[in-house]
Amino acid sequence: MWHRVICWWMRLHRWKWKDVRRRLTGPNGRWNRPAADGVELFNIASIPVTRYRYRGIKIPNPWTTPNHA
Repeated sequence: MWHRVICWWMRLHRWKWKDVRRRLTGPNGRWNRPAADGVELFNIASIPVTRYRYRGIKIPNPWTTPNHA
């Protein structure tokens, strides 16, 4: 996603890579996240991956009726 946004900005503003680097690096030389009009790309690696737990027969099934007999 980051690469697509940068390529789009390069076409839109007719930037070279030097212009991108000057615009998106801070005074300490580290890269800043691309942002425009308050919308910022976030680090997708910061989202935790959660897997489904095995629930067996606890999963509700709408096609079976409870056995009340």
